Amino acid sequence: MKTLKFLSILALSLFAATSCMNDHDAPNFEQPPYGNNEIGEANTDIVELKTKYASTISGNGFEQFTDETIIEGVVVANDETGNVYKQLVINDKTGAIIIGIDDVGLYSVLPIGTRVRLNCKNLYIGGYGSLAQIGTKYFNTKYSEYQIGRMSKFDFQKHVKIMGKAASTEPEMTPMVVTEDFLADSNNKNSAPIYVVLKNVSIAEADGTRKFAPEEEQISETNTAVERNVSIGKQKVIFRLSTYADFANEVIPQGNFDITGVLTRYRNPGSSSKDYWQFMLTSTADMKPVTE
Repeated sequence: MKTLKFLSILALSLFAATSCMNDHDAPNFEQPPYGNNEIGEANTDIVELKTKYASTISGNGFEQFTDETIIEGVVVANDETGNVYKQLVINDKTGAIIIGIDDVGLYSVLPIGTRVRLNCKNLYIGGYGSLAQIGTKYFNTKYSEYQIGRMSKFDFQKHVKIMGKAASTEPEMTPMVVTEDFLADSNNKNSAPIYVVLKNVSIAEADGTRKFAPEEEQISETNTAVERNVSIGKQKVIFRLSTYADFANEVIPQGNFDITGVLTRYRNPGSSSKDYWQFMLTSTADMKPVTE
């Protein structure tokens, strides 16, 4: 009898446990585990932000967003190959902007083609080398001043909403074709960053043996960038490459290519002669050979 009673109690306990488990909501696989799903509809676009804060950006300053300011765009550059570091670039139908984030491996949750919304309230917008960036302020000990910098990964997760899976068919994934006339107009630098394609170009240093970004050619002991050059007509664009890129020690391919990436600018404060176009290459897969 004791055995029968024990089995009856055990059966009732298992039934109760199962009932409790069934009371929980089923997991919602449509809700991304990363980010803040409470962010609402976009209420502005990227070109409006660049226009509103144009003097702050061009002056290498920064300003905090105090109002609910939400933008929506598609990731067009991330850190998958290591040539882009602790940044994302998002593009909407009006333009692109850099998002500075103190985190790595962003590509694993935000691959290129991912649509996102960013609630900018309490974040900062500013210019680094007069290039538009959203992040936070930080104290640059080298220059003894505050500048625009990267937000923490925790802040980023509070301010971003992932809108769905990555798709190369998103209209924002269509780059602007860069022309010689566009590059020649210095006013266009204020539009940077811009998601672009450089058509039918070759890298000047490609001689069959030169590598993309070997460590021995980095700019300085503390600056791990290597510069290469591309020309469109008489206009030059500097390819800024990282010695940490996974293609850094690959030989630069010879020939002409259509190269997709992000056109940026760098303006050295106090030196009007140092204001030039730069190009951010995410991956060598974005170099498509031109066949005649």
